[in-house]
Amino acid sequence: MRQIIWLFAGTLWVYSFLPDPLTVQADYEQLVAAEQAFARLALEQGIPKAFVENLDEQSVVFLTNRFLPGKSTYQHILDGQGKLTWRPTYAEISASGTMGYTTGPFEFRPHSMNEEPVSYGQFTSVWHKTATGQWKALLDFGCSHGKPDRPEATLVLPTQFARKATGIVDTSVVGRELMQTEVAFVQVAHTQSLQAAYQLVLPASDSIRLLREGSLVYSGLAAQNLGKASSQKIDYQPVRVIVSSAGDFGFSYGYATFNQSRQGYIRIWRKRQGAWQLAHEVLGVKLK
Repeated sequence: MRQIIWLFAGTLWVYSFLPDPLTVQADYEQLVAAEQAFARLALEQGIPKAFVENLDEQSVVFLTNRFLPGKSTYQHILDGQGKLTWRPTYAEISASGTMGYTTGPFEFRPHSMNEEPVSYGQFTSVWHKTATGQWKALLDFGCSHGKPDRPEATLVLPTQFARKATGIVDTSVVGRELMQTEVAFVQVAHTQSLQAAYQLVLPASDSIRLLREGSLVYSGLAAQNLGKASSQKIDYQPVRVIVSSAGDFGFSYGYATFNQSRQGYIRIWRKRQGAWQLAHEVLGVKLK
Protein backbone atom coordinates (compact mmCIF):
# COMPACT_ATOMS: atom_id res chain seq x y z
CA MET A 1 0.00 0.00 0.00
CA ARG A 2 2.81 2.42 0.89
CA GLN A 3 4.39 1.70 -2.48
CA ILE A 4 1.15 2.52 -4.27
CA ILE A 5 0.77 5.74 -2.29
CA TRP A 6 4.40 6.66 -2.99
CA LEU A 7 3.98 6.02 -6.71
CA PHE A 8 0.76 8.04 -6.78
CA ALA A 9 2.36 10.92 -4.90
CA GLY A 10 5.38 10.79 -7.19
CA THR A 11 3.14 10.92 -10.24
CA LEU A 12 1.36 13.98 -8.86
CA TRP A 13 4.70 15.65 -8.08
CA VAL A 14 6.02 15.07 -11.61
CA TYR A 15 2.74 16.12 -13.21
CA SER A 16 2.69 19.36 -11.22
CA PHE A 17 6.00 20.38 -12.81
CA LEU A 18 5.08 19.46 -16.38
CA PRO A 19 4.24 22.43 -18.63
CA ASP A 20 0.57 22.85 -19.42
CA PRO A 21 0.29 22.15 -23.18
CA LEU A 22 -2.58 24.64 -23.45
CA THR A 23 -0.37 27.52 -22.31
CA VAL A 24 2.87 29.08 -23.54
CA GLN A 25 4.85 27.69 -20.59
CA ALA A 26 6.84 25.14 -22.61
CA ASP A 27 7.61 27.77 -25.26
CA TYR A 28 8.75 30.23 -22.59
CA GLU A 29 11.05 27.64 -21.03
CA GLN A 30 12.49 26.77 -24.45
CA LEU A 31 13.09 30.47 -25.14
CA VAL A 32 15.03 30.91 -21.90
CA ALA A 33 16.94 27.67 -22.50
CA ALA A 34 17.92 28.87 -25.99
CA GLU A 35 19.45 32.06 -24.55
CA GLN A 36 21.28 30.11 -21.86
CA ALA A 37 22.66 27.66 -24.43
CA PHE A 38 23.74 30.62 -26.59
CA ALA A 39 25.75 32.02 -23.67
CA ARG A 40 27.36 28.66 -22.89
CA LEU A 41 28.43 28.19 -26.50
CA ALA A 42 30.07 31.64 -26.55
CA LEU A 43 32.12 30.74 -23.50
CA GLU A 44 33.06 27.27 -24.73
CA GLN A 45 33.63 27.82 -28.46
CA GLY A 46 33.99 31.55 -28.93
CA ILE A 47 31.81 34.55 -29.64
CA PRO A 48 31.58 34.38 -33.46
CA LYS A 49 30.63 30.69 -33.55
CA ALA A 50 27.95 31.18 -30.91
CA PHE A 51 26.38 34.06 -32.82
CA VAL A 52 26.49 32.22 -36.15
CA GLU A 53 24.81 29.20 -34.56
CA ASN A 54 22.05 31.19 -32.86
CA LEU A 55 21.28 34.09 -35.19
CA ASP A 56 18.49 33.72 -37.73
CA GLU A 57 19.20 34.14 -41.44
CA GLN A 58 17.13 37.35 -41.33
CA SER A 59 18.66 38.68 -38.11
CA VAL A 60 20.24 42.08 -37.50
CA VAL A 61 22.91 43.17 -35.03
CA PHE A 62 24.25 46.58 -34.10
CA LEU A 63 28.00 46.87 -34.76
CA THR A 64 30.23 49.75 -35.86
CA ASN A 65 27.37 52.13 -35.09
CA ARG A 66 24.93 50.62 -37.56
CA PHE A 67 22.52 47.75 -38.00
CA LEU A 68 24.00 44.95 -40.07
CA PRO A 69 22.85 41.51 -41.24
CA GLY A 70 23.53 39.40 -38.17
CA LYS A 71 24.57 35.96 -39.30
CA SER A 72 26.63 36.95 -42.32
CA THR A 73 28.43 39.62 -40.29
CA TYR A 74 29.57 37.17 -37.63
CA GLN A 75 30.58 34.64 -40.27
CA HIS A 76 33.33 37.09 -41.26
CA ILE A 77 34.51 37.96 -37.74
CA LEU A 78 37.62 36.12 -36.57
CA ASP A 79 37.50 34.63 -33.10
CA GLY A 80 39.65 36.37 -30.52
CA GLN A 81 40.65 35.74 -26.93
CA GLY A 82 37.89 37.84 -25.42
CA LYS A 83 35.36 36.23 -23.10
CA LEU A 84 31.80 37.50 -23.29
CA THR A 85 29.47 36.17 -20.61
CA TRP A 86 25.80 36.88 -20.08
CA ARG A 87 22.64 35.44 -18.58
CA PRO A 88 18.93 36.15 -19.00
CA THR A 89 17.24 37.64 -15.95
CA TYR A 90 13.92 38.46 -17.62
CA ALA A 91 11.99 37.04 -20.55
CA GLU A 92 8.62 37.60 -22.17
CA ILE A 93 6.82 35.64 -24.86
CA SER A 94 3.98 36.23 -27.31
CA ALA A 95 0.57 34.61 -26.97
CA SER A 96 1.38 32.35 -29.92
CA GLY A 97 4.53 31.09 -28.21
CA THR A 98 6.51 31.82 -31.37
CA MET A 99 8.23 35.12 -30.55
CA GLY A 100 9.73 36.56 -27.40
CA TYR A 101 12.64 38.41 -25.91
CA THR A 102 15.28 37.89 -23.26
CA THR A 103 17.38 40.44 -21.42
CA GLY A 104 19.99 40.52 -18.69
CA PRO A 105 23.53 41.53 -17.74
CA PHE A 106 26.70 40.90 -19.72
CA GLU A 107 30.41 41.18 -18.90
CA PHE A 108 33.44 41.23 -21.17
CA ARG A 109 36.98 40.13 -20.33
CA PRO A 110 39.77 40.72 -22.88
CA HIS A 111 41.63 37.42 -22.45
CA SER A 112 40.43 34.94 -19.84
CA MET A 113 37.83 34.33 -17.16
CA ASN A 114 40.52 34.88 -14.53
CA GLU A 115 40.51 38.61 -15.30
CA GLU A 116 38.23 41.29 -13.97
CA PRO A 117 35.65 42.42 -16.53
CA VAL A 118 36.53 45.56 -18.46
CA SER A 119 32.99 46.18 -19.67
CA TYR A 120 29.53 45.75 -18.17
CA GLY A 121 26.11 46.19 -19.69
CA GLN A 122 22.71 44.82 -20.58
CA PHE A 123 21.79 42.74 -23.62
CA THR A 124 18.43 42.34 -25.28
CA SER A 125 17.71 39.55 -27.76
CA VAL A 126 14.48 39.10 -29.72
CA TRP A 127 13.82 35.50 -30.72
CA HIS A 128 11.39 33.62 -32.91
CA LYS A 129 10.55 29.97 -33.39
CA THR A 130 11.38 28.75 -36.89
CA ALA A 131 9.31 26.37 -39.00
CA THR A 132 11.49 23.51 -37.71
CA GLY A 133 10.77 24.41 -34.08
CA GLN A 134 14.17 25.94 -33.33
CA TRP A 135 14.55 29.23 -31.52
CA LYS A 136 16.71 31.71 -33.44
CA ALA A 137 17.57 35.30 -32.57
CA LEU A 138 16.18 37.98 -34.89
CA LEU A 139 17.88 40.90 -33.19
CA ASP A 140 20.72 41.40 -30.73
CA PHE A 141 21.29 44.77 -29.10
CA GLY A 142 22.83 46.12 -25.92
CA CYS A 143 23.96 49.07 -23.88
CA SER A 144 26.85 49.49 -21.47
CA HIS A 145 27.10 50.85 -17.94
CA GLY A 146 29.52 50.91 -15.03
CA LYS A 147 30.23 48.05 -12.67
CA PRO A 148 27.05 47.22 -10.72
CA ASP A 149 27.13 47.42 -6.93
CA ARG A 150 25.56 43.96 -6.69
CA PRO A 151 24.67 41.11 -9.05
CA GLU A 152 21.33 41.30 -10.81
CA ALA A 153 18.68 38.91 -9.50
CA THR A 154 18.33 35.58 -11.25
CA LEU A 155 15.42 34.89 -13.57
CA VAL A 156 12.27 33.75 -11.79
CA LEU A 157 9.76 31.76 -13.81
CA PRO A 158 6.24 33.22 -13.85
CA THR A 159 3.72 31.50 -11.62
CA GLN A 160 1.08 31.65 -14.35
CA PHE A 161 1.23 31.47 -18.13
CA ALA A 162 -1.22 32.75 -20.71
CA ARG A 163 -3.32 30.36 -22.71
CA LYS A 164 -1.71 29.80 -26.10
CA ALA A 165 -3.31 31.62 -29.02
CA THR A 166 -3.68 29.33 -32.02
CA GLY A 167 -5.28 31.76 -34.46
CA ILE A 168 -3.16 33.52 -37.07
CA VAL A 169 -3.68 37.17 -37.93
CA ASP A 170 -2.72 39.12 -41.02
CA THR A 171 0.73 40.24 -39.89
CA SER A 172 0.99 42.78 -42.70
CA VAL A 173 -2.05 44.62 -41.32
CA VAL A 174 -0.89 44.34 -37.72
CA GLY A 175 2.61 45.39 -38.74
CA ARG A 176 1.24 48.56 -40.32
CA GLU A 177 -0.66 49.30 -37.11
CA LEU A 178 2.51 48.96 -35.08
CA MET A 179 4.44 51.14 -37.51
CA GLN A 180 1.75 53.81 -37.12
CA THR A 181 2.23 53.65 -33.35
CA GLU A 182 6.00 53.85 -33.81
CA VAL A 183 5.73 56.84 -36.14
CA ALA A 184 3.37 58.66 -33.76
CA PHE A 185 5.87 58.10 -30.94
CA VAL A 186 8.71 59.38 -33.13
CA GLN A 187 6.83 62.52 -34.16
CA VAL A 188 5.89 63.47 -30.60
CA ALA A 189 9.43 62.78 -29.32
CA HIS A 190 10.76 65.15 -32.00
CA THR A 191 8.21 67.97 -31.77
CA GLN A 192 7.36 67.88 -28.05
CA SER A 193 9.46 65.64 -25.80
CA LEU A 194 10.31 62.07 -25.02
CA GLN A 195 8.13 62.42 -21.94
CA ALA A 196 5.10 63.26 -24.07
CA ALA A 197 5.85 60.36 -26.41
CA TYR A 198 6.02 57.92 -23.50
CA GLN A 199 2.64 59.05 -22.24
CA LEU A 200 1.12 57.70 -25.46
CA VAL A 201 2.39 54.17 -24.97
CA LEU A 202 3.39 53.46 -21.36
CA PRO A 203 1.30 50.65 -19.84
CA ALA A 204 -1.07 51.39 -16.98
CA SER A 205 0.75 48.76 -14.91
CA ASP A 206 4.41 48.89 -13.93
CA SER A 207 5.33 46.19 -16.45
CA ILE A 208 7.92 48.26 -18.29
CA ARG A 209 11.71 48.24 -18.67
CA LEU A 210 13.82 51.14 -19.96
CA LEU A 211 17.51 50.59 -20.71
CA ARG A 212 19.69 53.64 -21.28
CA GLU A 213 23.34 53.83 -22.30
CA GLY A 214 25.43 54.50 -19.22
CA SER A 215 22.71 53.55 -16.72
CA LEU A 216 21.57 50.45 -14.90
CA VAL A 217 18.16 48.99 -15.69
CA TYR A 218 15.06 51.04 -14.97
CA SER A 219 12.10 48.74 -14.40
CA GLY A 220 8.62 49.02 -12.98
CA LEU A 221 7.92 52.25 -11.11
CA ALA A 222 11.48 53.49 -11.69
CA ALA A 223 10.92 53.19 -15.44
CA GLN A 224 7.58 54.97 -15.20
CA ASN A 225 9.22 57.82 -13.28
CA LEU A 226 12.08 58.02 -15.76
CA GLY A 227 9.61 58.29 -18.61
CA LYS A 228 7.79 61.13 -16.86
CA ALA A 229 11.09 62.97 -16.31
CA SER A 230 12.46 62.61 -19.86
CA SER A 231 12.08 66.15 -21.17
CA GLN A 232 14.56 65.77 -24.05
CA LYS A 233 13.63 65.99 -27.70
CA ILE A 234 15.04 63.16 -29.81
CA ASP A 235 15.17 62.54 -33.54
CA TYR A 236 14.32 58.94 -34.41
CA GLN A 237 14.73 57.16 -37.71
CA PRO A 238 12.74 53.90 -37.64
CA VAL A 239 14.08 51.13 -39.85
CA ARG A 240 11.68 48.23 -39.42
CA VAL A 241 8.92 46.68 -37.33
CA ILE A 242 8.18 42.95 -36.99
CA VAL A 243 5.16 41.36 -35.28
CA SER A 244 4.31 37.89 -34.01
CA SER A 245 1.87 35.56 -35.74
CA ALA A 246 -0.69 36.19 -32.98
CA GLY A 247 -0.43 39.94 -33.52
CA ASP A 248 0.06 40.68 -29.82
CA PHE A 249 3.84 41.16 -29.72
CA GLY A 250 6.32 43.00 -31.90
CA PHE A 251 9.48 45.03 -32.01
CA SER A 252 10.90 48.04 -33.82
CA TYR A 253 14.42 49.27 -34.31
CA GLY A 254 16.26 52.15 -35.88
CA TYR A 255 18.48 55.13 -35.11
CA ALA A 256 18.21 57.85 -32.47
CA THR A 257 20.00 61.21 -32.59
CA PHE A 258 20.53 63.50 -29.59
CA ASN A 259 23.03 66.36 -29.36
CA GLN A 260 24.51 65.31 -32.71
CA SER A 261 25.21 61.80 -31.42
CA ARG A 262 23.60 59.01 -33.47
CA GLN A 263 23.13 55.51 -32.07
CA GLY A 264 20.70 52.63 -32.33
CA TYR A 265 17.50 51.95 -30.45
CA ILE A 266 15.03 49.11 -30.12
CA ARG A 267 11.53 49.01 -28.73
CA ILE A 268 9.56 45.90 -27.83
CA TRP A 269 5.79 46.18 -27.86
CA ARG A 270 2.83 44.23 -26.52
CA LYS A 271 -0.77 44.71 -27.63
CA ARG A 272 -3.34 45.05 -24.86
CA GLN A 273 -7.03 45.95 -25.24
CA GLY A 274 -6.47 46.71 -28.90
CA ALA A 275 -3.64 49.21 -28.36
CA TRP A 276 0.13 48.84 -28.62
CA GLN A 277 1.96 49.45 -25.35
CA LEU A 278 5.67 49.77 -24.75
CA ALA A 279 7.16 46.79 -22.90
CA HIS A 280 10.90 47.32 -23.22
CA GLU A 281 13.19 49.93 -24.75
CA VAL A 282 16.94 50.15 -25.25
CA LEU A 283 18.33 53.56 -26.15
CA GLY A 284 21.95 53.60 -27.25
CA VAL A 285 22.40 57.36 -27.22
CA LYS A 286 23.28 59.08 -23.94
CA LEU A 287 20.72 61.65 -22.81
CA LYS A 288 22.75 63.18 -19.98
